[in-house]
Amino acid sequence: MIIPLFTKLLTTERQNKIIEVSKALKIDPNWLSAVMYFETGRSFSTKAKNPIGSVGLIQFTRDKAGVEYKTINGVKYNLSDIQKMTFNEQMDLVFQYYKSFAGKMNSFVDVYLVTFFPNALNKTDDYVFQTKGLKASLIAKQNPAFDKNKDGQITRKEVTDYFKGLFKENFNLIDKKKTLNRIKTIWKK
Repeated sequence: MIIPLFTKLLTTERQNKIIEVSKALKIDPNWLSAVMYFETGRSFSTKAKNPIGSVGLIQFTRDKAGVEYKTINGVKYNLSDIQKMTFNEQMDLVFQYYKSFAGKMNSFVDVYLVTFFPNALNKTDDYVFQTKGLKASLIAKQNPAFDKNKDGQITRKEVTDYFKGLFKENFNLIDKKKTLNRIKTIWKK
């Protein structure tokens, strides 16, 4: 059920946990696997940490500058505590992070967008990543890989195109669009 690109890096126990969480979120387990593969630098390590201090399987990021915690469903989690969690513990937190989006994520890109920039979920391809308090140019500067045309802004299409290039032939296996029958079939197995 999970494609070989990911299974070769995961124990059976970890694969089963990803499948369990994905089923609860009503998503394909490849979508969640692809997000974690990318966010951990292809390692699936709970200890992964990026240069700005984001940690773990989906790179949990501090709520705001000057604090070292991430609030998920009203609970504050210290980033260093998240980084110390086991794979299964962190997967339970991954579930908590995504659960309010269950049933709303219809592709791998949707799951990634909920991770990176939830405001972009269910927007058109020309949607520019920005908020009232966060300029498009800053988001592009901090995420230059996505700003392919170097115009100082990131669109949803640029994110999709980036992942098509990253995953190449695996992209079509990963990003199969969800249909009710396909997901029902997956979860009957």
